[in-house]
Amino acid sequence: MDCTELMFDENIISSLKIIWDFTKLNQVIEPCDVIFACGCFNLDIPVKCAELFKQGYGKKILFAGGLGKITKEKFQKSEAEIYRDIAMRHGVSSEHILLEINSTNTGDNFRFSKTILEKYKIKSILIVHFATSERRTLATAQAILPEYRLFITSPDLSFSDFLSKLQQSSEYFYREVSLLVGDIQRMIIYPQLGWIKEVDIPDDIIQTYYFLKNKGFDQFIYSTSDILKLINDYHIDISNVNLFS
Repeated sequence: MDCTELMFDENIISSLKIIWDFTKLNQVIEPCDVIFACGCFNLDIPVKCAELFKQGYGKKILFAGGLGKITKEKFQKSEAEIYRDIAMRHGVSSEHILLEINSTNTGDNFRFSKTILEKYKIKSILIVHFATSERRTLATAQAILPEYRLFITSPDLSFSDFLSKLQQSSEYFYREVSLLVGDIQRMIIYPQLGWIKEVDIPDDIIQTYYFLKNKGFDQFIYSTSDILKLINDYHIDISNVNLFS
C-alpha cells in the first residue's frame, strides 16, 4: 500500500497520537530483580536495557525472543542474541545476561522464560518494550506471570520523534501503523482467549481503530476466519468470544 499522501494526513496523525497516548503507560519504575526485554525489530530496546542496568534497575538482563513475523526476514540470529550483543557493546558483561531464544511472540516471551525466572528466584520484573507496545505487553505479562511484581518502560521517545521515524518511508509507515491497529484488536480479542489480562478499551480508541483500519492499515488484522481458527486450534469456548475484526 502506498501511504505517501496518508503519511502527512492530519486526521491520520491525530489518530496516531490518540493511540500513542493510550498505549504508552509512562509508569514510575522501581529497581527489580531482572530487566526483561521482549525481542522485536527495535534495536533501541537493548540500549535502554543496558542504561537501566548500569543505573541499578536490575541485577540481570533477560533478553527473550527467537524470530518473529518481522525479524525472521531481517535478522540472521535470534532477537535475544542480537540484543545481547548490543547490550555488551554498551557495557554490560555477558555474566549478567540471560537468554531465551525460542519464543516467536510476546506471550511466549514470558511463557518460555518461566524456568529461567524460577531458576534465579526472580520476584520482580522490569519489562522493556517499544512505547506503543507497553499496554498490551504489560497485560500479557500480568496474565502469564501474575505472581510477579511487574513494571514496564520503553526507550526514550517523544511522539514527534516517533512520527518522524514513521514518515521516513511509505512502506515503513504502513507497516508500523498496521502494527498499532493490530495491537488494538489483540487487546480486545486476547483477553477473551485467556492470553492477556482484560484491558479497558475506551470508545475513542475503538473509533480510531475503525478509522485507521478503513484507511487500509489492516496488514496485521485478524479476519473472522482467522479468529475462528484460533478458537478451533486452542479449543476455546466460542460462546464467550466477540469476533471483533
